Amino acid sequence: MNGGPGRKLLLAVAAVLVAAAVAGCMPPAATPAPTIGPATGVRGFALAGPTCPVERPGQSPCVRAVAGAEIVARDASGRVVSRALTGPDGSFFLPLVPGRYTIEPQPVEGLMGTAQAVTVQVTAGPPLEMNLDYDTGIR
Repeated sequence: MNGGPGRKLLLAVAAVLVAAAVAGCMPPAATPAPTIGPATGVRGFALAGPTCPVERPGQSPCVRAVAGAEIVARDASGRVVSRALTGPDGSFFLPLVPGRYTIEPQPVEGLMGTAQAVTVQVTAGPPLEMNLDYDTGIR
């Protein structure tokens, strides 16, 4: 790498970083980066099933992800403190401080049954994990 394009690129990047630091666009190197810990709350998946009339041994579960479902968290006084929409894979995350909450899945058009509300205790540390089961009505 004796003066090749890679070295020239490295020197150009270094020069830009030094110029930005001198101009005050970057914090000094001695400033520690903020520490980001695990967010507390509740995370999981919304699933709908069954998706087939008969589930056979060895067959994958007859469930599908529920995308776009609204999930609500209420505190002990019944006030809504967090909301989330499920992603394409049915995943959701409700950021919550430690405490007691009721997790309320909201009705989803096209599904017969709404997942049951669940009361949970959120503690400091990694999020509580849960699945919310919607009913497709297939029997």
